[in-house]
Amino acid sequence: MEHIKNRRKQIALGVIVILTLFTFFSYFSQTVDAASTTVVVNPGHLDGVDTGAVNSSNGIREVDLNNALAIKIVSTLRASGYNAMLSHPVPGNPGLPTLLPTSPVYSSFSTTICNKANEIGADLLISVHHNSGGAAATGYELYWSSYHPTVDNNGIYQKSGLWGDGSTADLDATPPTIALKSMELANLFNENFKNLGYVPSRNRVIERDDAITRKTSMPSVLIEAGFVSNSTEAEKMADGSNQQKMAEQVLASVNQLFGASTSPMTATGFTATVDGDKITATVKGVSAPNGLQAIYIPIWSDDCGQDDLKWYTATKQSDGNYSVTIDVKDHGYTNGDYQLHCYGVDSYGKYTFLGNSTVTVTASSQEKMTAASVTGTVVGNTITASIKGIVAPNGVTSITVPIWSETGEQDDLKWYTATKESDGSYKVSVDIKDHNYDGGEYNIHAYGKDDNGVMTLLGATTATVKIDTMKATSVTGNVSGSKITATVKGVTAPNGITEMVIPIWSENGGQDDLKWYLATKQTDGSYKITVDIKDHNYDGGAYHIHAYGKDNNNKLTFVSATTVNMIVEPMTATSVTASVSGNKISTIISGINAPSGINSILVPIWSDAGGQDDLKWYTAERMSNGNYSVTIDIKDHNYSGGTYFIHVYGKDNGDKVTFLGNTSVNVTTTPMSATAVNATVTENIITVSVSGITAPNGIKSILLPTWSDVNGQDDLKWYSATKQSDGSYQLAIDAKNHNGDSGTYSIHAYGEEADGRTVFLGNASVSVRYVETPIMGSTTVTAAQLVAYYRNTGSVYPQMYTDLGVNLETFVDLYISECNAEGVRAEVAFAQAMLETGNLRFGGDVKPAQFNFAGLGATGGVPGFDFAAKYGSSSIGLQTGIRGHVQHLKCYASSAALNQTKVDPRWNDSLRLRALSVEELAGTWAADTTYAGKVKAIMKKF
Repeated sequence: MEHIKNRRKQIALGVIVILTLFTFFSYFSQTVDAASTTVVVNPGHLDGVDTGAVNSSNGIREVDLNNALAIKIVSTLRASGYNAMLSHPVPGNPGLPTLLPTSPVYSSFSTTICNKANEIGADLLISVHHNSGGAAATGYELYWSSYHPTVDNNGIYQKSGLWGDGSTADLDATPPTIALKSMELANLFNENFKNLGYVPSRNRVIERDDAITRKTSMPSVLIEAGFVSNSTEAEKMADGSNQQKMAEQVLASVNQLFGASTSPMTATGFTATVDGDKITATVKGVSAPNGLQAIYIPIWSDDCGQDDLKWYTATKQSDGNYSVTIDVKDHGYTNGDYQLHCYGVDSYGKYTFLGNSTVTVTASSQEKMTAASVTGTVVGNTITASIKGIVAPNGVTSITVPIWSETGEQDDLKWYTATKESDGSYKVSVDIKDHNYDGGEYNIHAYGKDDNGVMTLLGATTATVKIDTMKATSVTGNVSGSKITATVKGVTAPNGITEMVIPIWSENGGQDDLKWYLATKQTDGSYKITVDIKDHNYDGGAYHIHAYGKDNNNKLTFVSATTVNMIVEPMTATSVTASVSGNKISTIISGINAPSGINSILVPIWSDAGGQDDLKWYTAERMSNGNYSVTIDIKDHNYSGGTYFIHVYGKDNGDKVTFLGNTSVNVTTTPMSATAVNATVTENIITVSVSGITAPNGIKSILLPTWSDVNGQDDLKWYSATKQSDGSYQLAIDAKNHNGDSGTYSIHAYGEEADGRTVFLGNASVSVRYVETPIMGSTTVTAAQLVAYYRNTGSVYPQMYTDLGVNLETFVDLYISECNAEGVRAEVAFAQAMLETGNLRFGGDVKPAQFNFAGLGATGGVPGFDFAAKYGSSSIGLQTGIRGHVQHLKCYASSAALNQTKVDPRWNDSLRLRALSVEELAGTWAADTTYAGKVKAIMKKF
């Protein structure tokens, strides 16, 4: 056991030296103000839109891992003074700031985020993702872009093989400074992440033009933090404590990139005291600028080097100090000097040496257990260890026997409990099947534990086990078409053989396609298996073949290995052609040769307008002649004109995607047009019609901005026309919606195409004479309403009219019937009559006996026309007076002919159409500018 003690002592001292040197060198850096450094952390994919990879066994989703890790990275960076933020809102955000107030549209996800980060002058962007591959794929990898088109477009070249779909990547032979800093950070991540423990490094720092990294104007790195497809790794990545570990390594890397201050942890004092068998260690005045994970205190006695070395964790006390008390019984009650060292671990996982102390212990007197001998014997596959002549002053609690083979150092170390025999000795027998059937030398140590819990080494010995292993004279591999045949010959199996297993994998993608096959025994004693590369992703290149035999003891032994080279011809096409017809683009892929079969032919198409904002992937259909074709409509590409780019990819039955060719076409788009824009007016209504519309790019709407010439465009309104059965578009516009303006109205017509573009189609103008309260039209009041009005005035109806047989009710009926005869609104005529006659009280130049109810011909001192004198002082004469009034209103308000014999003494064609409305009577019928208001006031009382 001494060599183990010495080995442990060397390891422990080495750790102490390394930690001391690491503490000295790790803080030498140029400083920068972290608070002035803005870091945007982008969680990849978008919750509710794109989950990213999903583990089929445990349901762990990439988008959830991305969000959780990004939150921890931002929190950790902010805790160290960085102005860190999430790129967009995510579920579970504890209130951290975001670059964007709302989630961006996913089709422009990376562009929106990068544009905003560029706009605010961010110093760094980190995009967080998790990978997907085979179930056994494992490890993290990093991506950076040398190509940053917003910064530098010199030295650009294309490289194949970086994208799985076969497309080329844009790289920069003379990368700008931000690209070099991106590469530097990716390499820092790669090294610092090796401290994580829960996910290995793939040692892959890849230069590629990913969307999120190439669009930035600052250093940027995309992290693939491990494989979601690996169930074990996915569960580790979902562990919050592991996510925090990665966040801390991100912080350490960012600090190194920017030269952030990393002042070391310090302590003002480290002391140790002894009280009997107890040692108490205390650390005072701990200062941890970079956070504190733990205070560790390794303790060991000087006796036998560091064989009793134990690491203890100090606990924080109420006074802020850290302390731990240990019992020397855990160090075998060893007397003499004890060494105590103290280390602080910060948030980055860095160990800092804080001090050391030495104490002298006089332990309670303890007599140790002894044994006369420790022996080991071998019979077949069984090793028997015997411990004899035990003297135990403090009793025996247990005798434990650690046993391990020299093969693989201590990888098979097992501790056994010996059983007391009748003669007082202790014995234990073990089977080498529990030690991987290892042959060679086995180490046997014996420890006794007494009733005080003290464990004492009683002795050690070795035993040699001879075992014959399985062998094979050869392992060969032969290729035929897409098949590989592996043959294992000359198998010698001293312990029998239960099966021959052959793992096979291609060099392409590491061991992501590794499969274990069970070979079949042949009549000549060899073993053989034939596999198809379709089960290995149709990979070409080198394939590795290993052979392992399992014997009757279930021991698996490597017997031999070989490699073969598989040549896989990729899919090809002789031509990719495209043609344009109207708004349609047709693409034909001819002469396809597909040794691994055809799963699908994929055709991404986009227009040159707006970059690739309209990129769409189409699946071509097989034609009867074996060619493939697809026809698309440019309406699905925003009706863009100009150059269209067409690429073609073939996906074979192994899901391998190969670039087959590309072409481009030019599309000429014709804007919408109309043959006529017409407008007509009926009363206050303008009817607009847009006809003869040709719209190659589709019609979203027909818009009609309309305004009157009065006061410029203060009444401008945009209307949307309605499609008619004949294909034209029509709209009725009420001048009331334009302040009731009279005069010229301008109407323009615009067509809004399906992609949102607006095209001018034409214009028209019309003259509108706005009629607010028309004189002509249908009567809307009843005789009862007019009678009620008159009685409510308190006026006394003229007795002479009653004596003529025309009472109030008859008088009202006559007005209504005369108005209906000429198409005049009775409410207008009656209201005017009430105004002109003072509700039939007259009192001016006109007398009731004249039957002149509108003051026709009356002027100052002139009584006006006398209908009674001409037509008789009778009911006929009275009705004729009403008719004359109605006809004179029609003369003013209409161009239509009279329907009854003219009795209006003032009729004159020059008066026609002078007043279409009550409002226009003011200044025409009567000089009083308030005349219309007075008439309307009476009408409102009806």
